[in-house]
Amino acid sequence: MQNARLFEKLDLNLLKVFEALWHHRNMTRAADALHLTPSAVSHAVTRLRSVLDDPLFERRQQIMAPTPACERLAPEVLNALSGLRQAFGDFTAFAPATSHQRFTLAMPESMELRLLVPLLERLHASAPHVGISSVRLNRETLKADLTSGALSLALDVGRAVTPQIRHQRLYQDTFCVLMRHGHPLQSAMSRDAYLASQHISVSSRREGAAVEELGLQQLGITRQALWRCQTYRAAADVVASTDALLTLPVAVAQSVMTGRVVREALPFDLPPLDTHLYWHQQQEGDPGLHWLIGEVTSVFALVSDAGLTS
Repeated sequence: MQNARLFEKLDLNLLKVFEALWHHRNMTRAADALHLTPSAVSHAVTRLRSVLDDPLFERRQQIMAPTPACERLAPEVLNALSGLRQAFGDFTAFAPATSHQRFTLAMPESMELRLLVPLLERLHASAPHVGISSVRLNRETLKADLTSGALSLALDVGRAVTPQIRHQRLYQDTFCVLMRHGHPLQSAMSRDAYLASQHISVSSRREGAAVEELGLQQLGITRQALWRCQTYRAAADVVASTDALLTLPVAVAQSVMTGRVVREALPFDLPPLDTHLYWHQQQEGDPGLHWLIGEVTSVFALVSDAGLTS
């Protein structure tokens, strides 16, 4: 009877706040995921604490850590919310031509260069009211963002994920080198010349190996980049006016090439680069998400058929 009275006193909207705080362990990030203010999230947590007579989350340095009672409660609450999402998703049919649903996709800049224009051109014709937001990929919060629904889909290189994160491979790419037109190594690339050259790398992170450097390490090849920047477009502009070399995926090279640069083959074979599409299993009941997965997959198939990948 006591459990029944607790349930009757509970505002079910508070459970979405519980879910977001469970995944993000931070009031501000939970508020951002729910499109609420941090004070609204704090107020909701206070109400939950009052109903359940437990702190639920306690501040420990920079995170909100769950209490033992919260740890016991969380699996049942999260499963119940997942079941509700699937039930309402199955109940509502998705009609692209009339839907106003909004989706958020996370991807690196290199994939946005390849995907966004053809995807939005396709949706402009078939789903004119569907909203698409492309945001920067944050690998550290990827699982939490997919779980909370802050992200609908994510595009990234192939990586190990938990069983709750669903994924499928979209395409496999190889690497090439960009250099300025008239570069001394144009049509004369060799392994020794490549290693002796000045290089520029691209990464959104402040430090750590760039994607091609990880492949080089697998081959036992050490190559340091003197310069590092955030985007491939900026790196291609640097290459066009210097003797630096830029090693990058073929599909990205197709997106940033101008008449000032030329593409050359690498003097060795780097491991291929797989790109995957990621989503959370609890979102699979959303027919709109299934539709979007199909649209993204179709766009990649079309650009691949057009010869933009190797």
